[in-house]
Amino acid sequence: MIKFCLSAIARSMVKITSASGFLFVVLFSSCQHGSVGVATVSGTFTDAGGLKLIFQEMDTHEIHSVDSVVPDQGGTFVFSPVIKEPGFWLIKAPSGKILVLFLNAGDQVDLTGSMRDFPDNVVMEGPKEAMLLNEFYRHTRNNERQVDSLEMLLIDRQDSSDYYQLTQKLDTNFRDIWENQRNYETAFINNHTGSLAALVVLNYAFGMSPVLSPVEDSIYYQRLDSALFNIYPENKHVKFHHQRVLDLKNKVHQVN
Repeated sequence: MIKFCLSAIARSMVKITSASGFLFVVLFSSCQHGSVGVATVSGTFTDAGGLKLIFQEMDTHEIHSVDSVVPDQGGTFVFSPVIKEPGFWLIKAPSGKILVLFLNAGDQVDLTGSMRDFPDNVVMEGPKEAMLLNEFYRHTRNNERQVDSLEMLLIDRQDSSDYYQLTQKLDTNFRDIWENQRNYETAFINNHTGSLAALVVLNYAFGMSPVLSPVEDSIYYQRLDSALFNIYPENKHVKFHHQRVLDLKNKVHQVN
């Protein structure tokens, strides 16, 4: 179920879809692993005056709305959630589009941007883990925009005499974009194995298809499980992933 949540959230970063969705870094002190505290998410979005922003927490099976705010005429807003453990939170716009945030107790995140192109060009300032996840989404949205452009070109040229030749050419472009996304994700996981944010990357669906398969790419699933379960044994997202990896191993064992 959590895989479905993450995939749906990932897709809604660019297109308005139903959303449901997941998590950071290697050596934290014991108080950072499990302390309860308040985080602050503040920002200014132009063209946001009078629009309601909904603040949501991502669980392993569902998303909970915990707060909402209407920015003032200058577009300024503040959310101050109580953080019980490191995890993921969402800011949902009236359009249905969302911005995914990683938050830990004591974090301060500042956001600036415009509601006209939310969340594509939101600029974030915050802790390293939050910035890691934000950079992943910025890279991914750029690839998704390229895919959208190719799809629109195919639609516009569907009655052209050279449509078949065009599809062959664009198929190569699609494959190049897909490979770029895959390389980015595998590099992210290899470079940030102890990061909860890597769970989002691992479960990301590029379009309607997962980039990293739990079968063909099981090495990445197991790698994250080994690292994160050692660092965050009580984190709900980590425990869910750990159980998922165990289930996958059991299925493989039964087949063999």
